[in-house]
Amino acid sequence: MNTTTRFVVMVFTYALALRLLVVFGALPKFHSDVDLDSYRSLARNLAAGSGFIAPTPDGRELPSVARTPTYPLFLAALIRFGGDRLDLFLAAQCLLGALTAALTAALATRWFRPHVSLLAGLLVAVDPNSVLRCADLRTETLFTLLLLSGVCLVASPSAKKPNWLAAGILWSVAALARPIAIWIWLVPIIVIGVARVSWRDKAVAVALFLIGFCPLLGIWIARNHSLTGRCFVSTISTYNLLMYRAAGIEAELHHRQLDDVQRDFLARYGDIQFVDDQSHFQQSLADYQHAALDTIRSSPFILAKQTAIGWGKLLLGPGTRALEYSLAESKPVSKFWPPLYSLVLLTIAAFAVVGARRLGRDSILLVLLVLYFVVLAGGPESNSRFRVPVTPMLAVLAVVGTCGVEKKP
Repeated sequence: MNTTTRFVVMVFTYALALRLLVVFGALPKFHSDVDLDSYRSLARNLAAGSGFIAPTPDGRELPSVARTPTYPLFLAALIRFGGDRLDLFLAAQCLLGALTAALTAALATRWFRPHVSLLAGLLVAVDPNSVLRCADLRTETLFTLLLLSGVCLVASPSAKKPNWLAAGILWSVAALARPIAIWIWLVPIIVIGVARVSWRDKAVAVALFLIGFCPLLGIWIARNHSLTGRCFVSTISTYNLLMYRAAGIEAELHHRQLDDVQRDFLARYGDIQFVDDQSHFQQSLADYQHAALDTIRSSPFILAKQTAIGWGKLLLGPGTRALEYSLAESKPVSKFWPPLYSLVLLTIAAFAVVGARRLGRDSILLVLLVLYFVVLAGGPESNSRFRVPVTPMLAVLAVVGTCGVEKKP
């Protein structure tokens, strides 16, 4: 085993041990049947061969068009392997989180000797938000591993052509875990466009990436079209546009709680997360879009302010409510560690900016991915959960900002 591999294995082992310790220490305090965002219900039905359906708020089981298939299929595979057990799901997520920390260290070896790249992996390994999200039965941990795997494949300017094809496949699976990534194909196009290679090589790399990226998304879009008569990957962006962006504006304008405004909107415009009747769904979708855009256009300054606050929550939020919906009984949070953790996050972000300047053109992939998720995830719905995918990139850039770039022999 060479030195690089040994350090990567060390990071993986430490990250896995820490996550298992924290997650299984908290497990007895969890609800016995955690089912956040219907992912577990979808997985149960998939494992039983009943299709991509889940219970609606009124108790019916209908096809979901808000959730996408990657994470439910992951849980369904675990159910078929070891049963519908929360401890099994969380153990698997601890494994995914540890692999992410190890891949961060592996990515950093592009710029550092192994003993320095170890620091980047350890930043992810010990990051409290990344650790706690392994206990959150939602997509972030799996999504981050898929995203980072693609980054590792194409981070080098001399990335081989098959790497772009493989990255396209990985990122399409990632986009079907978190639909926010459906526009991520713009990032590699920009990266390839500024690379110092021939135009022919650029065209081949873009074509291979898109060949890998588009087919799975196309299949899912076709599935949704057959159910609704409309082409889309997920309704979650439209749902969030009304239920968070527009509702956030309404709540501030009329001094109301966001939850109250959301209930009013749901009663008025229906629910576009499931589909029963095609014509009724299309009308509800149109109503969501019109109502959201009318509200947003009426108060652009409130929207801008709430978006900026959302960026701050994403980058600096301590994640004190990370397990709020999983725990059977919440406990008061310490008054001391959240501001300290936010200060550490601010320091890491500052060093990441320095690191991006030092790397110059070499930083473009990491910087664009950070900006992509931060910009798109701003607003009232934003929180520390959305920082998980960009934490590995910030960790690598922060180490560059702290240590500089070592010229390897």
